[in-house]
Amino acid sequence: MRVLNIIAVLAISALAVGLQAQDAGQPAGKKPDLTALQGCLRTSVGHYTLTEEDGTTHLLSGAANKLGHQVGRQIEVTGKPAIRTLDNTPQGGASSAVEQEVFEVKTVKRLADVCK
Repeated sequence: MRVLNIIAVLAISALAVGLQAQDAGQPAGKKPDLTALQGCLRTSVGHYTLTEEDGTTHLLSGAANKLGHQVGRQIEVTGKPAIRTLDNTPQGGASSAVEQEVFEVKTVKRLADVCK
């Protein structure tokens, strides 16, 4: 019985250390900083874009299942800026990789049924 108790204590300690290491980069209770954008959602060739009132357009990434039903509507998305690398380099050829700024969507909220 004593050996089982020691094993249980070691297992719990290992789990606690793992969880502590996972959270080391972020203060306790703080969520990652997310940004909100509002605008008109459009789609073209399988890519979603959000155009704000001032004409600024953002290429959206992620949450396709949430965005599909909102095309042509005024929405608010929350998320964060990110970089996506597109690489169509043929095997053995010179690199054709390009980096593209995207907005990585976490949540979607409908503001109006039609765009302004």
